[in-house]
Amino acid sequence: MKKFRAAVLSLVLSMGLVGCSSSTGSTAGTTSANEQYDIVIVGAGGAGLSAAVEASEKGAKNIVVLEKMSFAGGSTTMAFGGFNCTNSRFMDEQGREENPVDLAARIMKNGKNLNDVRMAAVVAEETPSVIEWLDGFGSEWGKIRYADLHCPTDGTIPGVELVKVLKEQCEKNGVEIRYNTKAVDVLADKDGRINGVTVEDKNGQYTIDTSAVILATGGFETNPEMIAEYGNESLKNIHLAPSQGNMGDGITMALKHGAALTNMDLIQLSCAVAPFSIQMQLPIKNAGVIFVNKEGKRFTNEFSEASSDRRITDDILKQTDAECYGVYNEAIYKEFMAIEEKDFFDEYRMTGIDNSGTVIKADTIEELAKKMEVPADELAKTIANLKTDGIGNEAVVEKAKTYAEGPYYAVVLTPGVMDTLGGVVADTTARVLKEDGTPIAGLYAAGEVIGNTQGAYYSVGLGEAAVFGRVAARNAIQYINDRGGLREHVEVKRDEAKTEAAKGEFKDGTFTGEGKGNNGPITVEVTVKDGNITDINVTCEETPNIYAGVEEQFIPEIIKTQNLDIDAVTGATNSSEGVRTAVKAALGK
Repeated sequence: MKKFRAAVLSLVLSMGLVGCSSSTGSTAGTTSANEQYDIVIVGAGGAGLSAAVEASEKGAKNIVVLEKMSFAGGSTTMAFGGFNCTNSRFMDEQGREENPVDLAARIMKNGKNLNDVRMAAVVAEETPSVIEWLDGFGSEWGKIRYADLHCPTDGTIPGVELVKVLKEQCEKNGVEIRYNTKAVDVLADKDGRINGVTVEDKNGQYTIDTSAVILATGGFETNPEMIAEYGNESLKNIHLAPSQGNMGDGITMALKHGAALTNMDLIQLSCAVAPFSIQMQLPIKNAGVIFVNKEGKRFTNEFSEASSDRRITDDILKQTDAECYGVYNEAIYKEFMAIEEKDFFDEYRMTGIDNSGTVIKADTIEELAKKMEVPADELAKTIANLKTDGIGNEAVVEKAKTYAEGPYYAVVLTPGVMDTLGGVVADTTARVLKEDGTPIAGLYAAGEVIGNTQGAYYSVGLGEAAVFGRVAARNAIQYINDRGGLREHVEVKRDEAKTEAAKGEFKDGTFTGEGKGNNGPITVEVTVKDGNITDINVTCEETPNIYAGVEEQFIPEIIKTQNLDIDAVTGATNSSEGVRTAVKAALGK
């Protein structure tokens, strides 16, 4: 079997499938008044930014990235896993060794062979060059967890680091990223070649002419209708996802051109997480924690081998508000915290939950019930019957006696969709394929929008995004070169709505205020001169790439409009509201 896998990997590489696809034809001259770009990249997450940086480095300067959110990053920002990489200078320095063939085999095994071995081989073989690529930007990924999971050397969250460094390279290379700009349709000529994108921003819709489109739009975690449509009706009430932008836009647009889809029913869940972050799974869940609903009753066996347990997910979704409380005591908490070599992710999550301000603490069961707003008699009965309720979970039975003493803790938990694993079918050159296996000319895909790389489990870390972002960029350039070559960008000015400068009516001076964000308090210092807010300085611990939307869009808009009640930034609502509350507190509003 191993010889077969090696042969497949060798075949993929020897055929040059990762490098460049070829096409014939020429680009016809145009008299269109629309903006003209060689490549339009839809989505500014890890995949889209990788494509943008790679394309600009390979000579494509006439490119644009469209991002419907107000910040870059998408679900990549929430990625705790790094790159599964078998060969790197860091592996050599640490005396580690692994074969790309073995990694490809592991991807297939974890994916239950519902993925394409050729796609898995591309990720396994190309990821080392991604690590070297990032190294060249001054971003070191030398902290290796488990066998081969490369994470940033300085301990930064992997997804945050990837977006940060790629965004910096986009700025350095002059790549334009248009925020709050949604691609609503991909257009094609009479022969089916992709030739444009319909775009929508605050000023309305317009068309961009292009020779190639790279879809890097992520999955459909935030689209419960699409989740239900493709075989997961029971998840229609799930209400937590890593990115507000992941609505399946790329899949919908590709379908209009006959794209084949695969694995659309495959969902990777997180069965019990704190609602403020999809990554905040309760790490002590299997250590004697009990799940209690809003009626004060225990309703399920809390133990599961995997965080993506579907049984627990379904059980929680049946409860009031599709939520429950994770209840534990001081003894369980201290036992976990005393573990000297805790898993990095577990320690990060427990610390995040502890610092979130969402943990309820009480000295007695009666006090805990009152703070949880559940019936005190039912909660007391639940605690008293832990050994005999018949629900199961050996850890709970073992720890039942410890519930006789407090302090007690409770944290709201709910299921969430970590990733959708299905999407468009792509080949090893990142071309989107039709049902008959032929490519849609000029249409490429990268990252989570591809459905035939992961299979039943997300097991390649950030590799799928960065690898296929770069592969898509290279092959899009080759496709364009085969049809007449890359062009210089010619700027087309669009009419934008003009507004008069706003006038504030605030008291002059410098004032401070505080609000609450996702990760703790937000403190602001607001400067007012001649009645106008002229500056807002913020101190906070918000997730950088999400908070970027607040910093780059929300705060400047407050200053521009002198309006404290403008809309929150999509995808960064809690951070926006935290800043708003702090500014209002500072100004006495």
